[in-house]
Amino acid sequence: MKNVLIILLSFLGGIFILFTPNFIMAGEKADSSIVTETKLTLKYLCLSNDSVLLTANLSVRKGDNVYSLKNAPIDFVNNFGPQNKPLGKVISDQEGNGSVTIGINGLTGNNEGMISYSAKFPGTDKYNAASANYSAKPARLQLSFNIQDSVRMLNVAATQKDSKGNTVAIQKETVLVYVPRLFSLLKIGEITLGENGTGSFEFPNDIVGDTLGNITVITRIEEHDTYGFVQGNNLINWGVQKQYYKAEVPSRELWTPIAPLWMIITLIIMLAGVWAHYGYAVYELIMIKRLAKKDKPLF
Repeated sequence: MKNVLIILLSFLGGIFILFTPNFIMAGEKADSSIVTETKLTLKYLCLSNDSVLLTANLSVRKGDNVYSLKNAPIDFVNNFGPQNKPLGKVISDQEGNGSVTIGINGLTGNNEGMISYSAKFPGTDKYNAASANYSAKPARLQLSFNIQDSVRMLNVAATQKDSKGNTVAIQKETVLVYVPRLFSLLKIGEITLGENGTGSFEFPNDIVGDTLGNITVITRIEEHDTYGFVQGNNLINWGVQKQYYKAEVPSRELWTPIAPLWMIITLIIMLAGVWAHYGYAVYELIMIKRLAKKDKPLF
């Protein structure tokens, strides 16, 4: 009886040890579904048409995973002391992004011209509220093009408004030059502004444009402590014209409707070998039948 009791207790202990980790893991999984943090980030871009683009991104953290929050309301506000001027309200997309474009005229800043922006998520019963701020001084980048001694030149002028509203030059800053490419921007050079706020750049001759040679040139001041991100752009037909050769006839690639020649030849050889074996087998059957009739005994 004592031995039976010891065996029974050992069996129950083994079952407890076997299933305890599963209970612990189940508890961990349940805890990972709890939202521990709601995060809101705000990006700023000052455009050349006296407007700013504000882009907010909203995400939530569940355990070790971060997810974008979709269909969430985001309010944009111009902050100035105790007064807040609403700039717009958007609903976040499937990536948690929401953006508004706002004219600079009518926005309120401090004595130095710095304008403060805020993006706010009011929160829900399930998600905590979140906010983000960004402050920058409006600036402008203007682009022009000319040809000097057969050399194509890109000219950039950077300006800002002083405390009295007068236009003054932005001096000795670095301006980056880009052209659009698939899914991103291609950097092609830099310009250092002079004391008069202008700079020039020799435009390359080997950049591919559209079928007419048009290229959108983008200049930016990036991550500046005062101006933040400033962008200017213009269109010029200095690109290499894009040509489409035999667009009506697809090339022979693995991903095109017409297969490569090596694949067609290989398939023909393989099918010929298979059908040759079938033909040989039929021939052997016919010959066996004929030989059987020829060697059939008379009696």
